[in-house]
Amino acid sequence: MTISYEHERTEVLRAQQRCWEQKLQSGNGGNVSVRIAGTDRMAVKATDTSFSSADPHSVVIADCSGELINGARPATKEAVLHGAIYAARADVTAIVHCHSPWAVGWSLTGEAIPNVTYHSALKLAQPVPVIDTGSYAVAPEQIEDVLALFASSGARAVILQGHGLVSVGVDIDDALCTAELVEETAHIAFVSRMLHR
Repeated sequence: MTISYEHERTEVLRAQQRCWEQKLQSGNGGNVSVRIAGTDRMAVKATDTSFSSADPHSVVIADCSGELINGARPATKEAVLHGAIYAARADVTAIVHCHSPWAVGWSLTGEAIPNVTYHSALKLAQPVPVIDTGSYAVAPEQIEDVLALFASSGARAVILQGHGLVSVGVDIDDALCTAELVEETAHIAFVSRMLHR
């Protein structure tokens, strides 16, 4: 019997569509994944597919090392990072990685995104850390550094400098809301800094 993982694939597609509509991602970058409960597998975006035109065939099943289990295309290269986060954090069941412009723009300062609003202070609890991986993708030897930021600071999101944000959640809506809030907070922080120069 073949398992379709229809629910998990649908959640990934729904999240990608929301990211696209909220202008958190353009082109064929970014990726979303959902942990498959009770396994070391995830439903994750296939490589070189767009959030805007995604269909069930553009979501594949991979294990936590990023190896393809089910699907016609390879998993995104960031599946390795997603898998490492799932392996390290039992509380995380969904991950959103997008190249949202305000968060990426702010990351070029090298500074954490400050909690400039009451809402961000309440929901994020602390500034969103930035890490420079020096590349468009997180290399295997850098994964531990990213995991350390999530673990040591209790962060719900991390910004990969000049690349994109990675948000985690107890479900896909939680991860999406965090990604949206980080982008909003980066935008407000930028405006605030410009006004107070």
